[in-house]
Amino acid sequence: MRNVKHPYPINIDLSRKAVAVVGGGAVATRKIRALLDAAANVTVISPVLAPEIDTSQVTWRQKRYETGDIQAMDMIIACTDDAAVNAQITQDATHFQLVNNASDKTQSDFFNVAKLEDETLLLTVSTKGKSPATAKRIKQTLRRWLDDQHWFKGEDQ
Repeated sequence: MRNVKHPYPINIDLSRKAVAVVGGGAVATRKIRALLDAAANVTVISPVLAPEIDTSQVTWRQKRYETGDIQAMDMIIACTDDAAVNAQITQDATHFQLVNNASDKTQSDFFNVAKLEDETLLLTVSTKGKSPATAKRIKQTLRRWLDDQHWFKGEDQ
């Protein structure tokens, strides 16, 4: 995030939003899975896709990214293996679009959080983009504690 010390935490309804994921590898696979769980309308822009990405659940534009590809999108996740392409995506986005450059948080409007969720509870853990691995370890510790307290009976991501 652009030197933001205190980001504004929100839960966002993506069910009526168009989200572009530029890239088709392992990072894209994880992002797409979470976006589909959030009922987002996902378009993937990538010449190739990891086999775990179900093309029946996304719109796949089988191509390399070009300026203009994200014009109609509300949110964009740039997760190619090319930092220059990810930077171009960030540059191409308008001020109305939210962008996550997975390779450079300083070029991102948001970053993802580790989450624990069931029917009545949603907990998130964030290290403000500094260490996803640490957030994951904290999430796992919270999950064990919640299970021990019998407060949690859901799936986590």
